[in-house]
Amino acid sequence: MNEESIIISVAGTGDAANLVVLKQHVWIETYATEGIRNEFSEYLLDTFTLENEIETLKNVRRKTLIASKNNHLIGCAVVASDAECPLQGFNNSAEISVLYVLERFTGIGAGKKLLSHAVRLIKDEGYGIAWLTVYHKNMRAIGFYRHSGFTDAGKTYFSMQGNQYENRIMTYMI
Repeated sequence: MNEESIIISVAGTGDAANLVVLKQHVWIETYATEGIRNEFSEYLLDTFTLENEIETLKNVRRKTLIASKNNHLIGCAVVASDAECPLQGFNNSAEISVLYVLERFTGIGAGKKLLSHAVRLIKDEGYGIAWLTVYHKNMRAIGFYRHSGFTDAGKTYFSMQGNQYENRIMTYMI
């Protein structure tokens, strides 16, 4: 498998079902490191729905990029220009709110290509800063973002059913 055979394109509503399944799968693999519990299941079933995905795909302030190999979805990235960075001083910014790659396709350049296209999209839309959040225990992703030029700018918390999960805020100056 090589990076050249990975195609990046803008998702359409016809991609919605595949995106829902991909996001649920990658989310569980990333965050349910000790197994699945009700909190996770309820979040997934409420958040990653066909209706929510179609709404995101129709939102002009959000762009979903997909990575395909042999006409199969292997990853996605969502650029959200309607998101506000939780840190002060990052006004001219857009968020990379999702960057997911199926585990079996990590290490072949899909994440690198998605991230590069997402940053280019943010730059082309006139923003000077790309930012994202990453689970503080996801050292592989933190290393990937650092290697890609992102810096750790602080922390924020993801709340789910009263529990708080620390995330690192990483930024990239364009």
